[in-house]
Amino acid sequence: MLKRDLFSICTFYAVSPIHAGTGASFAAVDLPIQRERHTNWPHIQASGVKGAMRAHYRDFAEDKSLINFLFGYDKDDKQHHDTYNSARMKDDQYQVEDNFPGAISFSDAKLLSFPIRSNIAPFVWITCPAVLKRLSNDLAFAGLESIKEIPNITGEMAFCLTGNITGDVILEDMVISVGNAEIGNPIPPGFPVLDRLIFVSDAVYKYAVESCTEIQTQIKIDSKTGTAEGGALRYQELLPADSVLYSVVYYSRAVFDNALQAETVSNHLQGIIKNFMQIGGDETLGRGICKINWISGGSK
Repeated sequence: MLKRDLFSICTFYAVSPIHAGTGASFAAVDLPIQRERHTNWPHIQASGVKGAMRAHYRDFAEDKSLINFLFGYDKDDKQHHDTYNSARMKDDQYQVEDNFPGAISFSDAKLLSFPIRSNIAPFVWITCPAVLKRLSNDLAFAGLESIKEIPNITGEMAFCLTGNITGDVILEDMVISVGNAEIGNPIPPGFPVLDRLIFVSDAVYKYAVESCTEIQTQIKIDSKTGTAEGGALRYQELLPADSVLYSVVYYSRAVFDNALQAETVSNHLQGIIKNFMQIGGDETLGRGICKINWISGGSK
């Protein structure tokens, strides 16, 4: 049973390409990114979101003794747990045992807007009815107002949500027809503001997120010869910079510590994890840098 007291939404704006990988593959791309099974849309699994936030908290929190209570017990942070127990001993309080759940839960980071090359600008963002319907459900789950009206479009039809775009527009190797109707931007405040957002059909969106991700070639240089080492060529898939994702985050009272109520947990986490963070692999190559923003949700 879901027992959570408070909700929020964390948005991710990709400053650099993101590689949240699935491991090796036998397909043409050696290192593909994570994708949903039923839609084949890119996403970042909840474990990756939680792990990135835990690592960020470990690096930037001044007091790390609460890390296990927030994110769940991990033996890698045992020293911080021991510090917490030592403080409790001084106050004659009972010791907290190992192995307990955290006070924070995370959903997968879901793709909201995808950047794609265009003839009217260096790139535009696209979203679609299925994405906004999912967002509407997540908003309702987080205690926020859902999206009331989501137009249903098909084929090459499209609408401009931001940016005053009309007429035929080329997206990669596709041509869409952006109508004159003003439907307004249904994405609520708090999400990244995008100045060229186009509402396309589910079919166009699916093609774009499957075929228009970034593929980079990687080689290894032999230090003795200065040339490419044989057998070291590989292709890596990346979610492009400027992609927009979001994750629903929910909080409960920390186990064994009545002082850490859900609101305290939320404020503490958002006070430390803010502005920018890194998510996914290849941190030393500058990958996965995201600008984040927190949107306060409702309570149970």
